[in-house]
Amino acid sequence: MRITVTTLKNTINAIATYAIALVVGFGVAACGSQAPSTQTKPEEAKSNKPISVVSTLDTWGSLAQEIGGEDVKVVNLLNGSNANVDDAKLSDNDSKTLHSAQVIVVNGAGYDDWATKNLPKKTELVSAASTVGALNGDNPYLWFSRDARSAMANSLYETFSRINPAKRKDFTSRFNKWKDKEKTLDAYLNKFASVHAKYKIASTSPIIFWLLSDINIKDSAPKDYISSIAQGTDPSTQSIGEFSKLLEDRHIDVLINDSQKNKNDNINVINGIAGRSYTSIVNVSELMPSYAKQLDTWIIKILDDIENGTKTSASMRLAIDKQEKPSRLITEKPKPVLPGPVRSNEGQKDPGK
Repeated sequence: MRITVTTLKNTINAIATYAIALVVGFGVAACGSQAPSTQTKPEEAKSNKPISVVSTLDTWGSLAQEIGGEDVKVVNLLNGSNANVDDAKLSDNDSKTLHSAQVIVVNGAGYDDWATKNLPKKTELVSAASTVGALNGDNPYLWFSRDARSAMANSLYETFSRINPAKRKDFTSRFNKWKDKEKTLDAYLNKFASVHAKYKIASTSPIIFWLLSDINIKDSAPKDYISSIAQGTDPSTQSIGEFSKLLEDRHIDVLINDSQKNKNDNINVINGIAGRSYTSIVNVSELMPSYAKQLDTWIIKILDDIENGTKTSASMRLAIDKQEKPSRLITEKPKPVLPGPVRSNEGQKDPGK
C-alpha cells in the first residue's frame, strides 16, 4: 500500500481527535462520580454559630439565656450577690468583650453607666430602661418589675430572631415557654397581694420598689425617708425618728435591707431597733444569689422570705409577751381575804379525857 503525505496527515488527525475525545470522556466521568460536597454554606454556618451576647448584669443576662438557649453565648460583666455594684468599673478585658459582642444588654436608668459609654455603633443594643421609658433618676431595679421583664423578653426575642432568622422557630418556642412561666409568676404575685394585703413592710433601700408595686403593698417607711433614699440623699433626723418609733411600737412586720449596699449609721440604728422590737429583717441582694438561675425563682424566694419573716415576727412577739406578762395585772385591785366561819367546840369531847 502506498502511503501518501495526504493519507499520513489524515491518519494523524484521526488519532489526535480520538485522544482528545478520550481525555474529555475521562474528565466527564470523573466529574460524574465525584462525592457530594460537604462544605457548609455561609448562611448555614451563620445559623449554627451562637449569637455573642454581653450583659452588664446577670439579672438581664439570665433572661437573655432563657430566650436564646443554646443559640446564644452570654457573658455577664457583673455577677452574684457579692459583686461590688457601687464601685463597678469597666476593665480592659471587659471593654474588649463588649466590642466583640453582637448584642449588648444593659439596664439603663443610670444603673450601669460605667459600662454604657462609647459602645460600638454597629452592635445591637437592648436596654431595659428604653423598653419601658425609664430615665436616669427613676428607680433602676427594673428586673423586679413585671412590665420591664415582659418588655425585655420581647425585645430580646425580636433581636435574636432578626440576627439569626434561621433560628426564629427555636427562639419562638423558648419565648413562649418563658411567657408561660411568667404567667405562673403573675398568678403567684396576685395571690400574694390578695392574701397578704395587710402586711406592713418597710425598706431601708428602694430595692424592691417595683416588686411592692406589683403586689399592691405600700412601703410603710415614713414618706420623707422614702423620698430621701429614692433621691440618694441622707434622710432627715426627724424621718429617722419616725421610722424608729414605728419599729418600737411594732407597727412594722418585716424590715427590708439591700445586702449589697454599705450600711451607714442611720441604717445601723434602724436595724438595731428592729432587732429589739422583734421585727424580722430580710436582706435582698441587687444581683442574683447563687441559688437563683432565673428571675422568677428569685422573686418567689424573696416573697417567701417576707411571708416567713412576718410569721416569725408575730411568733417572737407573742413568745416574749408571754414571758414578760406578770401573773397578776398591776391594774387589778387585790381582793380582801374574807373571814371564814366561826369555829365552835361545843358538843365536842375533850380529847384529854
